[in-house]
Amino acid sequence: MHDLHEPARPVVRRCAMYLRCRPYDAREADYVRSAMEHLADRLALPFPDVYSDHGLSTRGRLPALENLLVAAEQRWVDVVLVPGPFVFALDDRAAAATVRRLARAGCEVIEAPGRVVRATGLPRRPAVGDGPAAYPQAV
Repeated sequence: MHDLHEPARPVVRRCAMYLRCRPYDAREADYVRSAMEHLADRLALPFPDVYSDHGLSTRGRLPALENLLVAAEQRWVDVVLVPGPFVFALDDRAAAATVRRLARAGCEVIEAPGRVVRATGLPRRPAVGDGPAAYPQAV
């Protein structure tokens, strides 16, 4: 006999990730994709479907995002993993509008904690007055 409040079988959450890096950098794209896969694993989510608009500007058409929104609205996706809402749009209000649209469709948008993108370039030098306490010296 089953409890009416508990599902007869466990609910599997359908998972997707949305990625967009501009300008396109294959190494960066692979790094972020791997980070999202690890996040899904840590959250015990199934392996996510990948929707990516690498190299495309948010000023133009984003076909993968459009496909993700349709999938969410048709209830094919329950969770969307992103490195940050900036992947939807660089304008905070536009990005928030996309997050709200996904939420209205029943999707949970999960932003990766911390910095997901690879650190590139040289480390920052201490500014004048930062002092040695802020940047310990190697002995």
